[in-house]
Amino acid sequence: MMQEKPRFPLWTKILLLSAANLAILAIVFAIFLRLQLRPEFESFLMDEARHRITAITALVAVDLQNTDRSQWDEVLKRYSSEHGVTFLLYRNTGEQLAGPPTPLPPEVDVRMPRGGPPPPRRDGHGFRGEFSPRPRRSHEPFSFRSMPPGPPFLAVTSAQIKYWVGVRMPIIEEPDREPLRSVLMLISPTFFTNSFFFAIAPWLGIAAAAVLISALCWLPLVRRLTQSIADMMRATAHIAEGRFDVALNVKRHDELGHLAASINRMAGRLETFTEGRKRFLGAVAHELRSPIARMQVATGILERNTHPDTQKHIDDLKEDIDMMSRLTGELLQLAKAETTPDPLNLVPTNVAEAARTAARRESTDGIDIRVEVDPSIQVLANPEYLIRSFANILRNAVRYAGDKGPIRISAQEENHGVKISVVDSGPGVPEDVLDKIFIPFYRLEDSRDRRTGGTGLGLAIVRSCIEACGGTVECRNRVPSGLEVIISLPTDQNPTKRE
Repeated sequence: MMQEKPRFPLWTKILLLSAANLAILAIVFAIFLRLQLRPEFESFLMDEARHRITAITALVAVDLQNTDRSQWDEVLKRYSSEHGVTFLLYRNTGEQLAGPPTPLPPEVDVRMPRGGPPPPRRDGHGFRGEFSPRPRRSHEPFSFRSMPPGPPFLAVTSAQIKYWVGVRMPIIEEPDREPLRSVLMLISPTFFTNSFFFAIAPWLGIAAAAVLISALCWLPLVRRLTQSIADMMRATAHIAEGRFDVALNVKRHDELGHLAASINRMAGRLETFTEGRKRFLGAVAHELRSPIARMQVATGILERNTHPDTQKHIDDLKEDIDMMSRLTGELLQLAKAETTPDPLNLVPTNVAEAARTAARRESTDGIDIRVEVDPSIQVLANPEYLIRSFANILRNAVRYAGDKGPIRISAQEENHGVKISVVDSGPGVPEDVLDKIFIPFYRLEDSRDRRTGGTGLGLAIVRSCIEACGGTVECRNRVPSGLEVIISLPTDQNPTKRE
């Protein structure tokens, strides 16, 4: 029987497991980022953004205090286009000073830094206290050195523009006036994907590098693992088909290497046992032919000279001897098919002609055997073996389903081979014994005995003959009733490898 491919190969499962592992790590990393990116900018991940915001706020303050207030909108517009976020300026009381008119959301308004250090006081010598800058000369621009911006804060709103970053930014418009207590707002509909706030590209690069390194580490191991398992699958499939010439690579020093060595030893022992069984069957069948022939001659002589009252015993004896003769003949056929030198001499054989020859041999009165095969279909086979296989299958069908309807032989070409089907309308066989009916001497206990069930070698001979021709044979029950025997044979010298 042809080996079915697994529905989910091992490499697919490993790949899916690796993808799931990476996805879980990505989710954990995303949660970690979400926890780290707190509104207070306390995360080490936001350290670069915090310094960037503070530095740009200082530049904005210098530009604003050196620019007429009527031009502040243009200054903020320029910064907005340069950095990809919208710059707005508000008093710490919530009144907007510059930028596109945008009302403060409640979530932002409650976080405005309305408190702060006391304003500077004049004492006749300039400002004193914490915010007392040195006197500015006429040719110098206003300095921001003594009044740095406050720490940035982040407010997340439910509005369309969701993220608001505010920085307390006092602006000294005149040296003898109190600084303007203002708050610079940087707003954006996105935060984590906005490179101004968070540079996600390096993290994506790290993730890609992690995936690449994982692939470089795991793929060779997974490849070798799955390749070794695939080799073992092919080897065991060959062993199951009776081909023991397998040689697995045992260079591995792990469990798979030990398993490969065990399979090699098993194949060698099975080959020894199988060859011994074949030689034994052939020798026994050959040695029995002469005694059985002498017994047949002796019963013929005894029958002519026996009393009529003992004729019944003579008939029973003749029946037993005939059964032994048939069994010996089939044993010789089986031994010959199994011990055929490899490769067998295969020639193009017409399927329709071989089927008709077998049908003529097995046809009896009242049995309808129909050969429905295209006369142009040919296979590479030994003609004698193919005819014998057809004859044994037809004999089995006639015995158990000859009175249930026509027995049909059909064939169709598939890729580099031909699929031949022999179907009947009989009761079929139990599903759990479909593979056993090709075993030598196997009989269905409820319906076969030595008188009605033959020797139990017919289908075993079919398998040996077909496999000697490089093909396969299997059977299945039909719906609603009947049995179908399927023979697959190649059509050229290099058929597609069947596993």
